Amino acid sequence: MAESDLGYFFNPDSIAVIGASANETKIGNSVVKNIKNSGYKGKLYPINPSASEILGYKCYKSVLDVKEDIDIGVIVIPAKYVVNVVKECAQKKIKGLIVITAGFKEVGGDGVERELELAKICSENNIRVLGPNCLGFMGLNYNATFAADQPKKGNIAIISQSGAMLTGMLDYSMGRTFGFSCCISLGNKADLTLVDFLKYLADDDNTKVILAYLENVIDGDRFLEVVSEITREKPVVILKSGISEQGAKAASSHTGALAGSDRAYDLSFEKTGVIRAKTIEDLFDFGEIFAFQPLPKKNSFVIISNAGGPGIVAADAFSREGLKFAKFPEDILHKLRKNLPAEASIFNPVDIVGDATPERYRFALNTIFRLDSNFDKNTISKSTKEDMPNQETPNGCCLILAPQALTRPTDVASLVLETSKKIPDIPMVCSFIGGKNIAEGQKLLNDNHIPCYYFPSRAAQTLKVLVKYCENKKRQSLKSINIKKFNVNKNRVNEIFEEVREDNRSVLLSYENNEIFQIYGIPSPKSKIVRSPIQAFDISNDIGFPLVAKVVSPQILHKTDVGGVLLNILDQKQAREAYTQIMIKVKKFGPRNAKIYGIEIQEMIDFKAQPKVSELILGMSKDPTFGPMIMVGTGGIYANFIKDVAFSLTYKFTREDAVNLLSQTKIFALLQGVRGEPPSDIDAVIDVLLKLSQLVNDFPEIVELDINPLLSFVKECSAVDIKITIKS
Repeated sequence: MAESDLGYFFNPDSIAVIGASANETKIGNSVVKNIKNSGYKGKLYPINPSASEILGYKCYKSVLDVKEDIDIGVIVIPAKYVVNVVKECAQKKIKGLIVITAGFKEVGGDGVERELELAKICSENNIRVLGPNCLGFMGLNYNATFAADQPKKGNIAIISQSGAMLTGMLDYSMGRTFGFSCCISLGNKADLTLVDFLKYLADDDNTKVILAYLENVIDGDRFLEVVSEITREKPVVILKSGISEQGAKAASSHTGALAGSDRAYDLSFEKTGVIRAKTIEDLFDFGEIFAFQPLPKKNSFVIISNAGGPGIVAADAFSREGLKFAKFPEDILHKLRKNLPAEASIFNPVDIVGDATPERYRFALNTIFRLDSNFDKNTISKSTKEDMPNQETPNGCCLILAPQALTRPTDVASLVLETSKKIPDIPMVCSFIGGKNIAEGQKLLNDNHIPCYYFPSRAAQTLKVLVKYCENKKRQSLKSINIKKFNVNKNRVNEIFEEVREDNRSVLLSYENNEIFQIYGIPSPKSKIVRSPIQAFDISNDIGFPLVAKVVSPQILHKTDVGGVLLNILDQKQAREAYTQIMIKVKKFGPRNAKIYGIEIQEMIDFKAQPKVSELILGMSKDPTFGPMIMVGTGGIYANFIKDVAFSLTYKFTREDAVNLLSQTKIFALLQGVRGEPPSDIDAVIDVLLKLSQLVNDFPEIVELDINPLLSFVKECSAVDIKITIKS
């Protein structure tokens, strides 16, 4: 369906509830009641052929009986009647539908057909559909759901594929201090998806951060293209479920859609700048800090603690999350040492020791952030700048408090609030460790939107997402990336694939693989298939010696086991004899049903002539949602045991991506040269990754590709063993 402005979902002038009921046990009653109690100012039309009035509103038998225009129709009738009602909505020219009713794709059978018909009617009539099988829609102006409570209003948007998860999260949020600009339940996503609403919310002035619970993505390419632009405008935090095999199965039965591989979702979120939450607690922690704390200008933080142990725990957590510690200028260090107790630690983390009062916390904050009259608030002395250029004022703060006899947690909390107003561009979080004694201070901070956690690890996690988001915003826009294409003969590759299909195969034979690699300029040993001893004699001289001869048969996977391989062939006569020997052995020891295409004569790599040889594995597997994922790592016979591999999506796969991908592997260090050995030709490996990426993008029918090993030399590389599988 063509994209449209979804503003009428967020601020409709009129709503019809189709299936409205006066019976308080019915969902149709809950929806009307929620719309009424939410203070909706527009026109509300209950639709029920058996009632004249519901909750004080005049009732209509059909939407066709309403003379005025209707923006939104909320459908809460049994599934078997929905399609006919949707036809009436199309006749009425209703703009959007919220189909709360279940009983569609998620139940299988007739439900699948009902959903397809629903989507078809709406598409043909330019009606946008939320659902079916959803909780409904809440905006700032109305609540068209059957949820039990009206959540607080605020600047966080939340979108959930599961209605039950949404109600649970909303109930959880009632004990927190933030509120929502909208709450959207996607359901089966027959039409409108997460991406549609993200596009609208990116420009919504009422929304500062977008949270989502997601089980699957329908259109991976559109997600990558659109979301990568949205995250440059606003933070998007997603809790993606279905990461285990059991969870994926449950997710696909929940809304009738495949969940895809979790690795692909990780890669897609990383590529688009989405922040991934692992738990509901993470989802709201991240949403809250984005909504109320400023972004740090640099990855540079200070930890201030009144206890050594918690300070060490916090330092470990910060290091684990990749957060960096600010190094103080000498004038700051001098003032801290002069005024803090002798046993205090003046370096970062700063330990102001256990007898610290609120006044000592105040002194530490004022000194570190230059808030008293003895310091210039924004600069350090010229001499300090010149002598110690790497030292700085922190760009973020984590204040830790353990409840000691002199601490007065509530007074410290008040001090933090006071300080945060003086440095509004510095993100500040706290960790008050304990329970009863810190409760009042913790509540004071949280009520004023300064996150205060029980333990420092959560503080580190939330600050990390601020840093990650800032880093993501600095990256080149995916939309602006133009991938340079290698000039290749795609027609010949198509011919090879067609020949494979005509032969009722899906796995290419080795000589076919080698020809495709030659077309794409991927180095591999010269190779030809021969079908007679005479051909072996003639062609071997063209390839050059030494050679290897291998039987070509899709039924013989382990060629050496049946005598199907001969190595170190040194002249034409040996090539001719090798053909005969292999054929005799294969017919004797190979499977009876094996179809023999011939013998492959292939250039043999002389390892002794190489000063250095490294074995890599490269490959591609195809995710049903996000397409090809390219892989590289340590190859050879131990590849499956070492499991040193890294993955990347091939969508907008650049040279920088290829370098980053290879650098994630352990073998990358070996390629650079260790203990005096020469470096390998890393650029040649990078070129292979780029050409493989183009190959699998040029031909979506490739479902799997493996190179093991790719031999990397000091100069150049060679793909020795190749396997390509296509969709039959």
